[in-house]
Amino acid sequence: MRAEPPRRGAGPAAATTPEPGPSLATLTQRLALTGPDLLAPEAEVPALVADVALVLDGTVLGPATLQGLDVALGRGALGAARAAAGVVCWLLSDPAVRSHPGVQVAARARGGLTPWFLHVLHELSTGLSAERDPRTWVHEGTGREEAARAVCAAGGLLPDGETAAQAADRWQAVSTAYRRQASRAMAEEVRRAEELARALAEKRAKEAAAQYANY
Repeated sequence: MRAEPPRRGAGPAAATTPEPGPSLATLTQRLALTGPDLLAPEAEVPALVADVALVLDGTVLGPATLQGLDVALGRGALGAARAAAGVVCWLLSDPAVRSHPGVQVAARARGGLTPWFLHVLHELSTGLSAERDPRTWVHEGTGREEAARAVCAAGGLLPDGETAAQAADRWQAVSTAYRRQASRAMAEEVRRAEELARALAEKRAKEAAAQYANY
């Protein structure tokens, strides 16, 4: 089998209803066991991605895909993106993850395990890695949970035993991007309230000055 890079708007659509996936404990425990070599600057990330594709379903990545990986995750790419990809490779190559029935169903909706894997890899290496240092995905409890939940969201999965509503609520509780967005929104509300207070104070001062001038 050969796989070319997924193009925006091309290929099978992701499942609209998330599938029950592995437990959060399975994912976070695997993340905690990530080897330091996968986070190292000298890691050969594109080769690692190609190896994982071969393990997942026997796919041999095509030249276009390999060239894209060299650009996105080669030695000249952002360190955070490379580290994120290494962690995702480790997590999704786990037999307990890749053979899970829910993963199998979600992968079929993407055209197979390798296209599904490449999609999740892209989402985390370009998304979460820009928000949170991938080293925290391994070494910190909240980082592991955020990374595990991000993988589930990108992969069309729900952590085992959670409803969609529960997963969404728990995602917001650990999401760095959501907390930053909420913080920005709160700061904007404070700014608007301060502007309104200043405007009202100026209006009252002008009214008071006008009344004084009329005496």
